[in-house]
Amino acid sequence: MIPLGKPAGQAPNWDNEGLLAERIADGWAHVEMNEVFMEGFGARYRTTRAFAAKRGWSFNVSGKGEDGLVEQLRGEPFHMAERSRDAFPYPVLGRLRHRLSDVMRGAYRGRSAAVFVYTREQEILDDSFGRCGRENSRYWVAALLDLPTSLPRLQVTPRTPASPTLPTIAVGDAYVDERFYVHSDQPSWAAGVLRDITSLILSQPAWSWRISRVSAITWTRATPMGGFPLDQVDTALDRLTAIVGGLTPPR
Repeated sequence: MIPLGKPAGQAPNWDNEGLLAERIADGWAHVEMNEVFMEGFGARYRTTRAFAAKRGWSFNVSGKGEDGLVEQLRGEPFHMAERSRDAFPYPVLGRLRHRLSDVMRGAYRGRSAAVFVYTREQEILDDSFGRCGRENSRYWVAALLDLPTSLPRLQVTPRTPASPTLPTIAVGDAYVDERFYVHSDQPSWAAGVLRDITSLILSQPAWSWRISRVSAITWTRATPMGGFPLDQVDTALDRLTAIVGGLTPPR
């Protein structure tokens, strides 16, 4: 309880009162931050729900019951490569959690689609600097289209200074090979279909996408609690639709 006054004859303790004032200020700042957070979350929730409802899509803000979709998304970038046994021992990692939120599902140009936020939470038991019990979280927004027929795995990601986590193949087109990392279970098929849609993938900004047998997915990094930018939903799904339309199953 915050004291409202001093007993008669008791000298004020300015140090303690200064500390108390700081704690009160910190407390109010924390309350205001929570209010801003909840206000922002509420506005985003209402806007996203209305967006989904207008299209006749479902909206699952918590992502509960989407375990099947999480398994379907197994792979880069959501799942990290396993560390070798002789790797540097730090950081000491604990529990790894994968979860979805803001999941919208519905039909898009004749295909079943899903748009969502993906969060990977990695518990760090010891980072070798004396900091324990932290979490290292990563966030993505992603869009997914179901495929009418099964296709081999094919992943295309922009080249970066970092080495690719998967073995890459050469497509045979200098512009594609200079701009993208390509990975596939069937390299000859992948090189052929990518040459067929070279003009399509080069006409757009470099972006990441993957074919995983029965679905096509694209993703990009996001900020905590940012949600899926609703003005980018159609762009992401249209890109996937165009890519999928240009892919033919192996003979």
